[in-house]
Amino acid sequence: MNGTYTNDCETCNVLEVNKSGKKNKFITFKNYPGHKPVISFNGWAGISILSGVSYVAITGFEIIGNNSKITLKQALQQPGNCKSKKSNFDPRFNGNGITIEGKTNKYSHHILISNNKVHDCGGGGIGAVHADYITVEDNLVYNNSWYSLFGTSGISFYQFKNYDHAKGYHNFIRRNKCFNNNSFVPWFKTCEINDGNGIIIDDFRNRQNGSRLGRYESRTLIENNICWYNGGTGIHTFQSDHVDIINNTAYCNSQGGGLKAGQILSGMGDDNKIVNNILVSDANVPLNSNYSNTNLTYENNLHYNVTVPSKAIINVTSATCIYATPFFVKPDKSLLADFRLLRGSTAIDRGNTQWKSSSDFNLFLRQDTRPDIGAYEFK
Repeated sequence: MNGTYTNDCETCNVLEVNKSGKKNKFITFKNYPGHKPVISFNGWAGISILSGVSYVAITGFEIIGNNSKITLKQALQQPGNCKSKKSNFDPRFNGNGITIEGKTNKYSHHILISNNKVHDCGGGGIGAVHADYITVEDNLVYNNSWYSLFGTSGISFYQFKNYDHAKGYHNFIRRNKCFNNNSFVPWFKTCEINDGNGIIIDDFRNRQNGSRLGRYESRTLIENNICWYNGGTGIHTFQSDHVDIINNTAYCNSQGGGLKAGQILSGMGDDNKIVNNILVSDANVPLNSNYSNTNLTYENNLHYNVTVPSKAIINVTSATCIYATPFFVKPDKSLLADFRLLRGSTAIDRGNTQWKSSSDFNLFLRQDTRPDIGAYEFK
C-alpha cells in the first residue's frame, strides 16, 4: 500500500525474495490497487530475487536509490576504488534497483519485472545474472549507475544459463524507457569507464570471470524500447549470440566519458539481428559499430546525426537503411521527451516486414505490409 519502505540495516535489501512460485502459479509482489508504494534504499538492493528463486513477478513499484545523498567527489573516493584497491565496498554508492542474483549452481528462471519506476540508484537499474526466461517490460529506468564501481547499466542481462533448449524466445526486454543512465566512476578492475548503457546483453558466451556455464543457446528479443541520453550505448550486445534488436529508438546516447561505440550495436556476436531501429547521434559519436560479428543481420534502420549530418559515423549499414531526420514530436534531454513520429516522417512505412515487432510501444498493432521504423507506429 502507499508509503515509503526502507532497508533495516546499511547492507540490507528492502525486499528480499527467497521463495519460488510454480509454473502457472507465480508469486507476485505488486502495488495494492490504486496505491503507489515507494521503496527507498541505501543498501545493496531495493528488491533482490535471490539465486535459484523462480516463478516470481515484481510489478508496480517506484524504487529510489541513494544518488541524491552523495556527491561525485565522494563516489570517486569511496572504498574499493581502482586507486585504493581496498575491497570493502560501500552499498551507499553501489546499490541496485531490482536484481535477479546469480551464484554457482543456483539459477533463477521465469521472472517478470514490469511497470516499475527505477531511478537514482548508484548501481544498476534492473539486472539479471545466471538466469533464463526473464521478461523486463514497461519499466521507466533513469538516473542509475552514476556512482558504482562495478560497471553497471540501466537494464543488464549477464551470463545466462539454459534452463531448457525449447525453441523461440526465452527472454524479452520490451517497451522500457531508459534515460540518463551513466557511469561517472571507473570500474575498479581496470580504472576505465565502459558502461552506463541503456540496455546491455553481456557475455552470454560465458567466457568472463572463469565461468563454466557454457554458451547460452536460446534467443532474446529486445523490442520497442526508447533509450536516450545515456552515458554509454543506447542498446548493445557483447560476446552474446541469438539476440534480436527490433523496432527500438535510440537518441543521442554515448554522452559519457567512456565507451562511445554507438547507439545500437552488436560486438563479438553471432546470429544477431538489428532491424527497424532508429539511431540518432550527436557530435562526433558513431551511430553504430561492427566488431567481430558473424551472421549479423542489419536491415531497415534509420540513421541520423543531429549536429553534424554531413559527417555521421556509420560503421555498418545496408541498402535497406535510410539516412534522414526521423521527425519526432519532441526530442528532448528530459523525461518529457516524446519520440512518437510526426506526419511525414521518413520512418513511416519503411520497416522490414519479415523481422518486425507485432505491436509498438503503446501496444498498437503494426501494419503487416508497411510497418514503421522505431518504437512507435504512426497513428
